[in-house]
Amino acid sequence: MSAIILFDTEKTVPELDSNESLGSRGNRAVSLAGLGVPVCPGLVIPTDALQELPDDTTSDWALLTDGVENMQTIMGKRFADPKNPLLLKVVESPILNVRSSLPSVHHVGLCDSTVDGFGAQAGETFAWQEYAFLISTLIKMKIEVESEDTQFVKKAEAFRDELKSAKRKTSIQKLFARQDGILPDEVFTDPYFQISWVIKLFRSAYTLSPTRNDSAVMIQSMVYGNLDDKSAAGYFYSHNIITGEDELQGEYFPRAFDETAKNGKKLSALEKKHFAELERIGRILEDHYRDLRWVRFAIESGTLWLVDQAATPNKTTQAEIKTLLDLHKRKIVDENFVIDAIQPGRLSEILHPTLDLSSVKGKTKLSGGIAGSVGAAIGRVFFNAERLVTAYREAQQAGEDTSLILAMPATFAGDVKGIELATGVLSSEGGYASHAPVVARSLGKVALVRPDIQFKAKSMTIEGKTVKEGDYITLQVPYYEDPDIYIGKGSLTKPTPEGSGLLELLELIQTRIDDFDVHANADQPRDAALALKFGAHGIGLCRTEHMFFDEKRINRFRYMILADSPEMRQKALDDLEKDQTKDFYELFKIMDGYPVTIRLLDAPLHEFLPSSKEQMDAFIKQAVADKTGLTRAQILSQAAFLEEFNPMLGHRGIRIAISYPEIYRMQIHAIFEAAYKLKKEGKNPKPEIMIPLVMTPNELKIIRNGKRIEGKQILGIRDMEAEVREKFKIDPIDYRVGTMIELPAAALNAGEIARYADFFSFGTNDLTQTTYGISRDDFSTFFSDYNELDILPSNPFKVLQPQVRELVATATGRGRMVRPDLTAGLCGEHGAEPANVEFLEETGLNYVSVSPFGIPIAKLAIAQMNIKRDAAKN
Repeated sequence: MSAIILFDTEKTVPELDSNESLGSRGNRAVSLAGLGVPVCPGLVIPTDALQELPDDTTSDWALLTDGVENMQTIMGKRFADPKNPLLLKVVESPILNVRSSLPSVHHVGLCDSTVDGFGAQAGETFAWQEYAFLISTLIKMKIEVESEDTQFVKKAEAFRDELKSAKRKTSIQKLFARQDGILPDEVFTDPYFQISWVIKLFRSAYTLSPTRNDSAVMIQSMVYGNLDDKSAAGYFYSHNIITGEDELQGEYFPRAFDETAKNGKKLSALEKKHFAELERIGRILEDHYRDLRWVRFAIESGTLWLVDQAATPNKTTQAEIKTLLDLHKRKIVDENFVIDAIQPGRLSEILHPTLDLSSVKGKTKLSGGIAGSVGAAIGRVFFNAERLVTAYREAQQAGEDTSLILAMPATFAGDVKGIELATGVLSSEGGYASHAPVVARSLGKVALVRPDIQFKAKSMTIEGKTVKEGDYITLQVPYYEDPDIYIGKGSLTKPTPEGSGLLELLELIQTRIDDFDVHANADQPRDAALALKFGAHGIGLCRTEHMFFDEKRINRFRYMILADSPEMRQKALDDLEKDQTKDFYELFKIMDGYPVTIRLLDAPLHEFLPSSKEQMDAFIKQAVADKTGLTRAQILSQAAFLEEFNPMLGHRGIRIAISYPEIYRMQIHAIFEAAYKLKKEGKNPKPEIMIPLVMTPNELKIIRNGKRIEGKQILGIRDMEAEVREKFKIDPIDYRVGTMIELPAAALNAGEIARYADFFSFGTNDLTQTTYGISRDDFSTFFSDYNELDILPSNPFKVLQPQVRELVATATGRGRMVRPDLTAGLCGEHGAEPANVEFLEETGLNYVSVSPFGIPIAKLAIAQMNIKRDAAKN
């Protein structure tokens, strides 16, 4: 017969630490043996041994004798002793670490002959109530076994209901006297029969359920924290599960059976020897399991016992990171273990606010939607960006709450200011890669897409619940679970990178990153500074169109768009160039020595114009006040002329430069003005000029080298650089010109395009759209159907699909055949998705560029990939 495994503080059974026949709880208990922690002793009946137990009680007890005698010796009590009984706990130990649906049977050995002796120690009322609880549990177990006998189940459940209401010794005794054969009489009179019968109940329950037939049974001595003034129950975590501080977090409860009592006190108020012992136990368990642990303990008449311990699934990411870093400092784990232990997506918890769930109890909860940008956000909801901006200013001036949420069917370039001021954005059109989530991720804001929202002018309805403008809502958008909207105002915790362990973790991560690294998508100085803090090795994408939506610039930019003469347009551009030069100067200065890739204007011009009648009327009024010479008719006529049916494939990117070369000329001139000014100051700016939406090599050739034809001239980048350099009388800077590969034509023509490009940057959002003919803003309307039928198992705007991968690989290979030193990167949130990282590195890309808040996630994914690859080599 298979051995029954005994465990206590002195018994070490290392070869059985991972034995599946002991089940999860049994393994946890046995693995503590020999660690020097005062674990309550016990035994485990493995799966195969349980099936071989004989049917008669005498034989059962003979097999348990060694284990029970060991418990008696250690605990100083004897099983079945009328005066000082040893009581036991019998529990299922399932093969998987899951909560058992079978009840744990406490106080086994408590019966008519032992209950008064136990009551003399713990109190008569407590002893008899726990005796009643034991019998109630056994009835529940028997119902589990005899559930097909409906007459018995009905009778047993009625008896249990009566038992629950019995609180005193006399009433409990009367009920036991008329239990009428629900349980064998020996259960009440013979503790040896009782324990054998309990074990048989478990074996019968396992036999009836195929999901339990590989479970073991664990028997453990019970301890009581309610015996006297030197007794207590309690629990602790080995690190603070919220902040991650290296301190015990928990409570103890004087003279309490368990931690459900209400007289909790701080652990530090414990007797010094007990507190020191808990600290020792916490450290030993952390070092053994290499993880933060939860520990349940009891102090019985001055003696401390470890009742149970387990992993802590509810710890924050910050607590997980700081625990791992402390383990690393203690040389318990190495860098690879720390890096591999953390799921990349969990870092979002540190980078974004998190919701205090207790603050939304009782509030209406609406679950579902597409997570656009993770985190939590609270605010008054507004259904128009302009109204949100106005509300923000009014709240700011009045010293009121400026927490606002923008909710719209979809957002566009003109709504960026609203997203920037909002704490979160809620939309109904598009998906993960639509405009609102993309901008929200770049700004560190929360974004949620709910296709079922019904919008009205100043209200929205979700699942029949109406929210009016100005009402508070709370967004909860986790990384791995379904998003939630709570109607009402919750509260947030706002973790910051400093003090969270993230920056220290990034230092470790960087040691496992080689040439393939991470750049930032950043348009603002604050984004660049944050990216640098997270270890970005440059800016891989600066979207210049975002710079013109600033409220101090937007109207001047509109006057330039609507200009009815080259002179008027140039005057507006000269004015805007001062702002652009300052923009680029600040980015170059922050990223000194690192490349800064500036994408020249990409958005269609009509997106900069007012999108509603109210906005247009206000703009026309301002244009008249500014004496621009533009009439209402001219403005409306030009706005109508610029509007496009399909702007994503229309007059944008390099096509604007061909039609209006003065716009790109202004931006390029500003880039070199800023760069040479910094070089003069002793800095090392490294500008990279990115030309978007190129489809033929001739487009890039003209922008880089210039062209004059029939009186029209496009001044080349090289000529503008020489002109600015001559002005500063200084040596040339190290600048590069490249393009964004976002069209299949460009990818297939990459060899020719590389003749005029120093670098490629793959814009995989647009490349996905143009490859598959799907709009990222409308994709969610049918993706769920495609996903359900496994036509598209993953979102193509998160995970690069095979044909897009082929285009990226083809373009990189063809480009390097012509220009071996060609640099290639990917700018966009595909780069922050761990599922894409290995392909991009193997394809030969030099970097991925993601929003500042995606940098730690991308870096961790890269480091884990490198660790896995190195392990495979060895």
